[in-house]
Amino acid sequence: MFNFLELKNNKKIYLVFLIGIMIATSYAFFNLDKFDKIEESHLMIRGDIGLIWHEAETFKEDFLLKKTIFGNGVEYTRTFLPSKIVAFYHILTNQDLYDDYDNRVVRTGGKKLYLFFQILFYYLSLLYLYKKLIPFYSDKNLTFYIISYLALDPNIIQWHGTFWTESVFLSLQILLIGLIIKKHKSNLFCLCLGLFLGVIFLQKTVAVLFILFIIFYIFFSEKKNNKLKVFNIILGFFIILSLLGYDNYKKTGIFYVMPMQTKNAHYVVFTPQIFKKNNQLIPMSNLKREEKEWKKINNWSQDNFKIEYKFKKYQQKKVLEVMLNNKIAAIQIYLKNTTIHTIINPLQTFYWHKYNQKKYSKTEFHLSEESDKYFIYKIFYSTLFYIVIFMGILEIIKNNDKFKFHLLISFLILYLIFMLGWVGNSRYFMPSVIFLSIYFGHGINYIKKL
Repeated sequence: MFNFLELKNNKKIYLVFLIGIMIATSYAFFNLDKFDKIEESHLMIRGDIGLIWHEAETFKEDFLLKKTIFGNGVEYTRTFLPSKIVAFYHILTNQDLYDDYDNRVVRTGGKKLYLFFQILFYYLSLLYLYKKLIPFYSDKNLTFYIISYLALDPNIIQWHGTFWTESVFLSLQILLIGLIIKKHKSNLFCLCLGLFLGVIFLQKTVAVLFILFIIFYIFFSEKKNNKLKVFNIILGFFIILSLLGYDNYKKTGIFYVMPMQTKNAHYVVFTPQIFKKNNQLIPMSNLKREEKEWKKINNWSQDNFKIEYKFKKYQQKKVLEVMLNNKIAAIQIYLKNTTIHTIINPLQTFYWHKYNQKKYSKTEFHLSEESDKYFIYKIFYSTLFYIVIFMGILEIIKNNDKFKFHLLISFLILYLIFMLGWVGNSRYFMPSVIFLSIYFGHGINYIKKL
């Protein structure tokens, strides 16, 4: 009887996977058919993705020329891994990224296989998590609800049909959950876990502190050799950071692991918002004047990476001063942006692509009439989501099961919201959604029991 039920549950989840893959693939191919076009610039490969394409091209050319792994491509200023994935895909498929690299004319076509591999990787990661959740939770329905949500939620699926870094990162998060709940963790496994945490960091820098939460969880949940296991995790993570630092040193002469973007992101985004809120136009102009003076004194040149890196550290110091001198305004802006950040947007990628078209180029989507009409649907979708999440929290508190694991998930969610909420973009809420899926599954289970 047990084997029959097991087979029946497996058939159900495989059907869910099949439906999810079909929806994700259809949406991906729809995007390519509609937006894999050039209108002044490529409709999909622009903004952050355009920078990834540029980094991928320079890495590809250097790699093919030098036949070495380290020291290839442009300086590390953003996330490390996404451009390397794009580069190796084009190397393996013998495709060009550009028709005209000097004028940044992206080659159209040849992208369907890339997006399909991205989709396949996600659902294989889900399959791995499913296999680990079955013995972890005694309730098979709970596992089914968690995995089904991750497989079918349109808010998640949308990212598999585009070239943003989210899809791969979400897949890595899912694998991480599966690794964390693995029952028997040997010392070698913990070393590999540390290496894997390093890989997640290479995909998105926000994951840099995941390791802190993981080692606390391992230390308090493992009964044997917990200190040695923690050491192995740290060692694995340190190996990845060392390799990254060495690669940066080969390119710039500076050994560093955090990209330049992390040093001035708050300065670029947050500082103008603070001065605008306080109606302080003069301090902003003073800040610009101080920038010019700093550049003159330090012989700044955009082509000199060491000086540019030093300049970003200067900006990092300045924004900290501005925030400390305007604490109330900074907190208010942070809370407002974090609220916006947590509003779920299941059509975000579609509207981003749509409003890149020439006929919409004069209007950004969030400033358009269409955005105003769409807002009520986002609120409705988000409200349903959070009601189920609340039910899930009640279920977990009621059962008092897997306390340490659920505490870990809670800390990871709060960490991500704290680190990314200030931007005010629902795209950056996606990593939190993956961890919230645990609560969502519990919520559906709770409602079903009612």
